[in-house]
Amino acid sequence: MSESEPAPSSTSPAPPAIRRDRSPEARRAARERRADREQHIVNLLNRGLSVAEIAGSEGRSLSRMRALVRELLARRMPQPPAEFLALQVGRLNEALLVSYSAMHNNQKGANFAAIDRVVKIVRELDRYHGFAAQERRSREDPRRLPPSASPLALAAPSRGLDAVPDDPCRAPASS
Repeated sequence: MSESEPAPSSTSPAPPAIRRDRSPEARRAARERRADREQHIVNLLNRGLSVAEIAGSEGRSLSRMRALVRELLARRMPQPPAEFLALQVGRLNEALLVSYSAMHNNQKGANFAAIDRVVKIVRELDRYHGFAAQERRSREDPRRLPPSASPLALAAPSRGLDAVPDDPCRAPASS
């Protein structure tokens, strides 16, 4: 046999690849298994187990479990502040509509508890829009100096009658 000829293969051909079930039911079941596994990992983390202990109990390598935990925590992190702010303002608007509609009842008249809720919600909306924070910031700005008991500028020297020059427009004082 020469080096240019391929060597005869003594191994049997590879078995056919197993096709993955891509039906909606199989995908739903896979999502549920993944959610259950993630919830189990979060519960173990909440109980105080280390990532190494969780990896051992789950039969995964430490590096793979670290990657899973990092991925899991990144997905569960709170939303960025701007998105969170928009979500909170939307919730407050919905609460405002419900409370506003409950302020007056044709049978009972004014509902003062609902009026109080409307005032509180409006105050929270003002806070989220930055109105109350600006007012508080101007009063309690840490960059400003606190008011002092003594004036910061020097007092003007007192002038006696002798020190005042004669004003040509004024009539001379009679003695």
